[in-house]
Amino acid sequence: MEQRKFLSGRSLKWIAVVTMFIDHLGIVLSAGVSTEIWRTMRIVGRLAFPIFCFLLAEGFYHTRDVKKYLARLGVFALLSEIPFDLVVFRRLWHPDYQNVFFTLFLGLLLLYLYNRFLANRQPVYAVMTVVSMLCLAYLIHCDYGAEGVLIIYLFYYFRFRPAAMYISTALVMVFMGGLEIYAPAALLLIFFYNGEKGGREPKSRAGVLAQKYFFYFFYPVHLALLALLDHVLFG
Repeated sequence: MEQRKFLSGRSLKWIAVVTMFIDHLGIVLSAGVSTEIWRTMRIVGRLAFPIFCFLLAEGFYHTRDVKKYLARLGVFALLSEIPFDLVVFRRLWHPDYQNVFFTLFLGLLLLYLYNRFLANRQPVYAVMTVVSMLCLAYLIHCDYGAEGVLIIYLFYYFRFRPAAMYISTALVMVFMGGLEIYAPAALLLIFFYNGEKGGREPKSRAGVLAQKYFFYFFYPVHLALLALLDHVLFG
């Protein structure tokens, strides 16, 4: 009997946003809660990144303008860096580690260039693109590193081969070690993705823009608020 797919893209995005918030809240409250509570919050947060990677790969298929998509990710990567450093490192600027928008940007850039080279019958350059983007992610120390960019690529490459997609991405997550061994649980949610965008389309242009950019703005804004909470609670 075929399983009923009941999670839309918007539903998955909300799950990712909520679990990401719980994860980051756990970072801020680490000095004020028990180890068990902290660990539970961080484990819940492991669901977020794989879902964002999956949705990015899906978005690559459906976007009308990849270059504008890349520009949005790049802009919000820059906007998010100071709030990210304040929450994770409690410093205004920490150049040795970059926020997850950089990871998503490199992943999308990989998919864009990879397809351009394949379309021009240049498979060697396509492979070189994969290797170079993984190396760049490693060198700039973006969140989740080269493995994070690889997960995005695997979600794209095995899009029409779900068994290979689930197995390969799960193996990478487990290979990352630490709390990431819990990240494959996100694949259970992705399994129920129904391929639909979900939700009602706003009637006004302002509504469309608000819906489109809410999830972009949520990342730096929630980090800024958590940084403020950290300052109020722990100085």
